[in-house]
Amino acid sequence: MKIYHIKTQEDFDALMAKFKKEGVTWIKGILPRYWDKNYPYITLKDKVMGFATLGLVHEIYRDVPIIKYKANDTVNNPSHYNTGGIETLDYIKAKVDDYPSYVVGNIIKYITRYEHKNGLEDLKKAQFYLDDLIEWMEEK
Repeated sequence: MKIYHIKTQEDFDALMAKFKKEGVTWIKGILPRYWDKNYPYITLKDKVMGFATLGLVHEIYRDVPIIKYKANDTVNNPSHYNTGGIETLDYIKAKVDDYPSYVVGNIIKYITRYEHKNGLEDLKKAQFYLDDLIEWMEEK
């Protein structure tokens, strides 16, 4: 289960393009084309998306971390990791036998270099990998 927070039509369009590539459908049929600011949260479960309000997210999905989705986001959605028809992280998950060790290595890398290289962006990357590891382990 994933929950995305969308703030603009551009972000919505980018997420819908990503969903289309991944074979995601909308609970009511084909993927919607327009973002509704009254429903800024998008739920995704078993390749089916839906819309939600903040109240619904807090009431039903309070234990699910919220992903702030931004088009061309260098932390959560870097465009250079989506070439070739598969997201690099999905490929790694499919090919690396010990995915948790790979992720822990990235967490350590980003935490130890943040003061010397990319600051807050590196901390957000470490958080991304930690959240992904937690989600991966919950699915196992």
